Amino acid sequence: MGSAILEAKGIRKAGDLDVMVKKALFDELKKKPGWKYTHKVGKLGDSIDLLENNGVQLYFSIYGKEDYNYFLSEPTRIEEIDGIYFTSLKDLLRKKSTDWDREKDKQDVELIKAYLATV
Repeated sequence: MGSAILEAKGIRKAGDLDVMVKKALFDELKKKPGWKYTHKVGKLGDSIDLLENNGVQLYFSIYGKEDYNYFLSEPTRIEEIDGIYFTSLKDLLRKKSTDWDREKDKQDVELIKAYLATV
């Protein structure tokens, strides 16, 4: 969901792995040892439920509301690389440009724009 597409495209290394899963799987894994559950409110007032384990973060909803089906319902929101679905660079660029204001997001915007200009 996050920077994994940047690493897959050779743009920059990902610091962690954000994975969107269906709610049923999220609820099942929430009961398993090793997964730390967190519920928090993001900077934009978005409610976030996540499971963390060893640098992997699992979500069933992201950006405050969108879920697994949101991404699969619009082909421009996802990109498949070697059978793995990622959030598309264009969708990630949109989120990082309009909704997020962290320094790393500003840097990623420039990196994504530079990459897209070459392909």
